[in-house]
Order: sequence, then C-alpha cells, then structure tokens
Amino acid sequence: MSSSIFFKSICTAAVAILASPGVAKAQSIGNWDILFTSLETDFQDSVTNEITLDYLIGTGRQFNLDLFTKDCTSPITGMTITPTTARMSNVDADHDGLEIMLDLDKSAITSSNVWEDSKLEFCVGVQLLSGGSVIKEE
Repeated sequence: MSSSIFFKSICTAAVAILASPGVAKAQSIGNWDILFTSLETDFQDSVTNEITLDYLIGTGRQFNLDLFTKDCTSPITGMTITPTTARMSNVDADHDGLEIMLDLDKSAITSSNVWEDSKLEFCVGVQLLSGGSVIKEE
C-alpha cells in the first residue's frame, strides 16, 4: 500500500515538472512540430495550384516533402502532381509557416491511381530533417 502512494507521489512530481513552462523551455532541444493548419482547393480551369496545404513547422528546420497514394507508401501513377513550397519565417517564436501548393494534371486525374469512387485521395508526407536524417514526419 505504501508503494502505490510513493508511486503516485513520483508521478505527480514528474507531471508538475513537465507541466512547468520554465522547466520545459529550459530543457527543450528545439521545436520539431509539424502542425497542419489548413487546406484549400480550387479546380477551375485557369488555376495551376489546385490544392494548397498550410503547416506550422519548427523554426529553421529543414524539410522534405513526398507524395503517395492514400496508403502513404505507394507511388502515384497515371498523372503528374508538381509540388511547390513557400516558407514564411518566424510566424511565431517557435514556428515557421510552410505552404505546399500542388499543381495537378487535371486532364489525367480520372486515369490515375489516386482517383477512386469519384474521389481524389492521396497522401502528403512532410518530414523534418537534421543532417539528412528524418527526425519527425507527419
């Protein structure tokens, strides 16, 4: 019985330390956040970037972008999707903004492996890198 009280005391102390903003900041090694914030689509004929995704990522982090079918492992075939990125530095103290714009070959969508049941479904993989190694991915 006393061991469970001891365990609860240790857990409570650990939670208090981790929840303390001053301690968490002091022990932080940097921000590795990948936070999805929005998705916009526009498939009008005159538009070239039909899909725009916005993220917040850790300030100054290198990133990589991959596109896959909805299983997030298989390559997209039957159409071309050309990604373009824009980075907005220091959106806040801990994050940069990352905008991913996707230009789709609209004429080939229905013959691609990402078109199923009248829906366009694919996976966008965002990775944060350090020295070429993947530290975090979403």
